[in-house]
Amino acid sequence: MNVGRRTLVIVGAALASLQPVLSVAQQPWQPARPIHVLVSFPTGGHLDFIVRAIAPQLSEALGQPVVVDNRPGANGNVAGALAAKAAPDGLTLLATSADTVAVNPHLYRADFDAVKDLVPIAQLIGLPLMIVARADFPASDAKTLIAHLKSNPKTLGYATPGIGSSLHLVGEVFQREVGVKLNHVPYKGLAPAIADLLGGHVDLVFDAGVGLPQVREGRIKLLTVAARERLPEFPNVGTLREAGLAGFERDASFLLMAPAGTPAPIIERINAEVVRAMRADTIQAQLRARNLRSIANSVPDARRALQDEIEGQARVIREVGIRVE
Repeated sequence: MNVGRRTLVIVGAALASLQPVLSVAQQPWQPARPIHVLVSFPTGGHLDFIVRAIAPQLSEALGQPVVVDNRPGANGNVAGALAAKAAPDGLTLLATSADTVAVNPHLYRADFDAVKDLVPIAQLIGLPLMIVARADFPASDAKTLIAHLKSNPKTLGYATPGIGSSLHLVGEVFQREVGVKLNHVPYKGLAPAIADLLGGHVDLVFDAGVGLPQVREGRIKLLTVAARERLPEFPNVGTLREAGLAGFERDASFLLMAPAGTPAPIIERINAEVVRAMRADTIQAQLRARNLRSIANSVPDARRALQDEIEGQARVIREVGIRVE
């Protein structure tokens, strides 16, 4: 055998030996153990609903159970801290609102850096912000609400899912635009806030749709929507923008995140399965029933949207001067 032919044989044998390695490397990520999704709000809310709705599809696609673990508190910081300190292996994920990254660093002292320690996988849903009131509240729309608040200064309270939440920011901007002062009552999520509204313990809730079942039943009132457009299900309920108030044109959003350092192939695989699950007809129907907007975007789009949220919320916090007491 001449030298040239012998060299070709050796190179060919070497490449053949690499084929199993290359084949393994090209395989999509497959988790070796159950995946835990830390949910930053209590059970019963929109975030808990959507994570539990897509968990079976994710479990089937990834070949491992998807365990939903609700860890509410500190506007998402409780769950955020746990996720930030978890191993970046795709087995611990965080389902949270954009507030955890866009708002909390401006208001809370935390033992993790939300911007540096967490990375987005996908935005899940956008939700319109609205104001709901107890059934016997004397106002029925945005204009009569504003008139009632102006005639009863500093005597009424409004509830939100927490200090620094998107709904708290909406509440503060609302007060500034209207020229009134309300008593803020923060909760650890919207479900307990709606429960207290039903019990007559608060006057108003700046809501994200959690109270819509009670609105349909006539147990509470939907007064107005803090969004660009009216809700299709409630075409007779006007927006704050229509009532002459500016700055209420953006939905809040929930997203799925991972610890920083999680390899890109893992992020991309989870994103692909989340998007596939979110686009299923059954999930889309459930979202429409809750007046939620499906986003389910790509990793780059989720990163850009989160950056826009960070910049926009920082501006509102500076303008309004929100602080955690």
